[in-house]
Amino acid sequence: MKKIIGLIIVLTIALFLGACSESTSSEEPKEEETESSADTEAAEETEESAIPEDDELFAVLKANIQTMMDQDKDAHMETIHSESPSYDSTDQLWDQMAVYTLDMELSDLSVEEKTEEEATVSYTQTSMKVDGPEYQNNLTKGVHTLKPEDGVWKIYSSVAEETIPLDENGEEMEQGEASGGGATGEAALEGEYAEFITSLEMPFDSDKWVLGNYAEAQGEGVAEFLANGENFQNYTEMLTVHVYPELTSQDNSHSAYVDMMETNLNSMIDGELEFNRIEEANQEIIYEFSVTGDSTMLDQEEVARAFIKDGMLFVVRYTAMEGMIENKDEWLEKIKQVK
Repeated sequence: MKKIIGLIIVLTIALFLGACSESTSSEEPKEEETESSADTEAAEETEESAIPEDDELFAVLKANIQTMMDQDKDAHMETIHSESPSYDSTDQLWDQMAVYTLDMELSDLSVEEKTEEEATVSYTQTSMKVDGPEYQNNLTKGVHTLKPEDGVWKIYSSVAEETIPLDENGEEMEQGEASGGGATGEAALEGEYAEFITSLEMPFDSDKWVLGNYAEAQGEGVAEFLANGENFQNYTEMLTVHVYPELTSQDNSHSAYVDMMETNLNSMIDGELEFNRIEEANQEIIYEFSVTGDSTMLDQEEVARAFIKDGMLFVVRYTAMEGMIENKDEWLEKIKQVK
């Protein structure tokens, strides 16, 4: 199942700005025609110049990585489109990520589509901890969507199509090894944020649901539970719990999370997507979505709840793969009972 994360990137492009000239007298029609023709040609050149070169888009990604490694917050925030669903959450997460020294590298950059209004770039990114608290090294493959804002190309949304945990040597880890789990059997729910997840009251059958993976990265702890007997290569349903300790209700983080989820799903899916907000209260949102007929994703349906507890954002998600949820009302009640 594809996972969604946000990354931040920058590129400045100078746009051609034409000034209006004074009109000439009626005695010089040929000069008027010549100027009109020149203006038309200039406008056409301006439209063409608004489409970025591939190398310019690649520079966006490289600049983003460098600002992260340099821990330059001002430059980093300048790379994000002001209308991006992840703008506020990125700002909030910066101080938490600043405690890490990371070695980051981009590869396999490829422009998929580009127009004057939008460009998509696929990428592979490797993030390795050099110094700091517990962090899950990872290799992420995904697609960035960029849009111009006042002549400057900025990141609008990002979709991580695959995230692979890496060990300290940069080698891929088996499911269950991440964040202290063993290579076989049930993973271990251990880490800086693990206690926040274990503090939740969850009305789920412990005999059915087995922790398949727990990981922490970029200010998030995420626990993935599979039905007993299933594995990540072939599963029919998944229960996922996220915690974001630095995101609070004062920042409207639960609403921003759901907005980002919908935006990213729309950008990554070429099949049919139905996304609905079922209930919304002061500190929580319950939503659902379904995907059918997509070229890269299995048909699936999900119900989820984003809510604030003890000043932290939590998200509880139940996903049914290769079909729709048969007992949706029952699952809606279960996720409402998580406290």
